[in-house]
Amino acid sequence: MIAYNSAMSMHRAFHRLLLLLMLFAAQGCGTLTSSGNSRADNTPVGGWQPCQGERPRVCTMIYDPVCGRREDSTVEDYASSCNACADVAVTAWHPETCEE
Repeated sequence: MIAYNSAMSMHRAFHRLLLLLMLFAAQGCGTLTSSGNSRADNTPVGGWQPCQGERPRVCTMIYDPVCGRREDSTVEDYASSCNACADVAVTAWHPETCEE
């Protein structure tokens, strides 16, 4: 039988490991950065940013709206650049919402 204190230590260690894994997975949702101005999430300010590389499978729930440009040249608002690039029809995204 495991002592109570040992069990609690293992429980805390497991939660720390789980948190680290979640943070590591969230890093995969990052996008390219450029020199100059950037937002708090390190996404470049201005211009269309291409969705390159492997598409994200999981995105954080942080709301930081962007405008996504689809293959057919239509645009649509997404909750974040990660959510935009997770849509395979999106070729690029622009900071802030789409203008009507």
